Amino acid sequence: MSFRLHVRVAAVREYSAAAIWYDQQSKGLGHRFLGDVQRCFTFIRENPYGFQLRKDEFRHAMLDDFPYRVVFKIKGAEVFVYQVRHTSRGPSKRFGP
Repeated sequence: MSFRLHVRVAAVREYSAAAIWYDQQSKGLGHRFLGDVQRCFTFIRENPYGFQLRKDEFRHAMLDDFPYRVVFKIKGAEVFVYQVRHTSRGPSKRFGP
């Protein structure tokens, strides 16, 4: 079963800003980052329960090649992505470490 994925605007802003920053560091790196984000989204959509609960109902999935995590919640057959955050950022009161 594949779940329907909804990405909150705040999460889109976060990973878009990170992609721009990576591309400024090295041409094409932002594109690689976005590909990693999309692969993570696909994996979450196919197997959202494969990630442990971190805080309340929030789960975290790590990107493969970049130090970012995707914070999401499952509601029925839908997955809601709330954050795409750098792993060195301090813990979030709402989403956990």
